Amino acid sequence: MSAPSQDQDFRVVVAAGGTGGHIFRAVAVVEQLSMLTNGRLKAVFMGSMDRMETRLIPSMGYDYVPMPIEGFKGLSLRTLMLPFKIWQSIRIAKQTLRRHKPHAVICTGAYISYPVGVAASQLGIPLIVLESNLNPGKSNARLVPKATAVVLAFEESLQHYTHDVKNKLHVLGNPVRTQIDQEMSAHDARLYWGLDAFRPTVLVFGGSLGARAINSAIESALPAIAQAPWQLLWQTGKGHEVRADVPDNVRVVEFIDNMGAAYAAADLVVSRSGATTIAELGIVGKPAVLIPLPSASTNEQALNAEVVQERNAGVIVTNDTVDTVLLDTIERLMKDEQLRTTMTTNMKQLGRPSAASDAATLILSLGGWKGGTQ
Repeated sequence: MSAPSQDQDFRVVVAAGGTGGHIFRAVAVVEQLSMLTNGRLKAVFMGSMDRMETRLIPSMGYDYVPMPIEGFKGLSLRTLMLPFKIWQSIRIAKQTLRRHKPHAVICTGAYISYPVGVAASQLGIPLIVLESNLNPGKSNARLVPKATAVVLAFEESLQHYTHDVKNKLHVLGNPVRTQIDQEMSAHDARLYWGLDAFRPTVLVFGGSLGARAINSAIESALPAIAQAPWQLLWQTGKGHEVRADVPDNVRVVEFIDNMGAAYAAADLVVSRSGATTIAELGIVGKPAVLIPLPSASTNEQALNAEVVQERNAGVIVTNDTVDTVLLDTIERLMKDEQLRTTMTTNMKQLGRPSAASDAATLILSLGGWKGGTQ
């Protein structure tokens, strides 16, 4: 395939889906590709037939091609169909790549990435794998030998790869979309959420669907929190009904649609330790109590959290001790402003605000873009 010149569009096919983390990471890079090519970008996304990407990607204005690929969900009759669905998805991916003739293919992980990555390798198209966690996910691990480049989030990730692929590895950080507004002051952010503008604030969230263990621990602790000198912004997620009395220093929201304002309000963050959350915390520089999701497929959330804790930017509370330990941990950190200041400094050192732009620049180079960048 000939390299694109300055009067041609740069074309990419992107495999992303399953979770918001995978989707928004890919979109962050695509947005930067569009900026760096002065809008001369054609992007096509591929994903499942029934997950959130089927609605979310088209709503953003991107072309979308579904595949029948599914993840392994235990032994069943549907499991017997997986080899056929993988083969069928690779065939659809090849058809899509031949039709759109991309200069590069981007895979962000999860089972959705595998057929698209295999198709790109078989057709000789540059394949860029974005690995957001400390250790490679199952699909990404299988694609690394076929990849042209692998973008890593952490320096510590290098130890999880064999020597023969070292020349493919690029530690650029985890791409995050530019929608996180860092200009709002803590004073204004607290007023935005209906909080006391001058009171120290703890932000608790567990993702768009919430987190049952975190919600349970906070709800049990509400009588004690009512006596605390700090206040709480608590995102419960959809479908969680708070049955206990909510004190005046607690603001409950189902969903946070302005994470910039939420982070700006906070002196301390309590959350899961998914890759996107860790990347955002690094950019905004907020100390954290991290509660890794125990069901993560390759224990990636625990490993992500360990990196943060080892750098003294956060504290880990395990999911099975959250009911008994979380409140004491929050109170200890909220009483120690000097420790939080140190953690803030260390968390900022983890942040890579130019990760999406750096990844896009690498992809343009591997795809042979000759139009120059802004």
